[in-house]
Amino acid sequence: MEIVSTCQNEVLVTEKKAMRADARLNREAIVVAAREVFEHDENLRFDDFAARAGVGVGTLYRHFPTREALAGAVYEEEVAGICAQARHPDRTAAENLATFLRAFATYMVEHVALARALAGAVDPTTQSQSGNELEQIVGELVAQGMSDGDIRSDTHPGALMLVLHGIGSASGRPDWAAESRNAVELLIRGFSTP
Repeated sequence: MEIVSTCQNEVLVTEKKAMRADARLNREAIVVAAREVFEHDENLRFDDFAARAGVGVGTLYRHFPTREALAGAVYEEEVAGICAQARHPDRTAAENLATFLRAFATYMVEHVALARALAGAVDPTTQSQSGNELEQIVGELVAQGMSDGDIRSDTHPGALMLVLHGIGSASGRPDWAAESRNAVELLIRGFSTP
């Protein structure tokens, strides 16, 4: 009797893990599909995100009760991807900061439509939290780079963030892509110690 009970418990645990993996895959499929929709600025009804992701409408609502929640998940994933550029263990803090800044500019240039769509769809709290995350990473890298002697002592993380915000808001300029990359290179040369 005890053996049967143990086997049933193992089957239940295995089924639960499989359901969790399936739920995770469904969530990822929804976020990937939503990213494409936002990237191409498609005017899609919220329920249609489910079909685009290959899941049922109930699954969509279970993971994301609103379009705003879905946009927030895409936004957070995009920010996490940019932030990942800043944490490579084989680079110095100054190198990680330079890589992060370049990745940010490249992302903005290559995904300006997505960035605009998400900025309009994501609630201010999520935007603020993600902005805080970006600023925290920049602050940590600046502090570590100063400690290492690779970043000038008068470098202020807020000034770096201001330039990044400027890049994002100046997308209407004719030479915006080249100017954005140039601004980042000037920034990197400016904070680097000789």
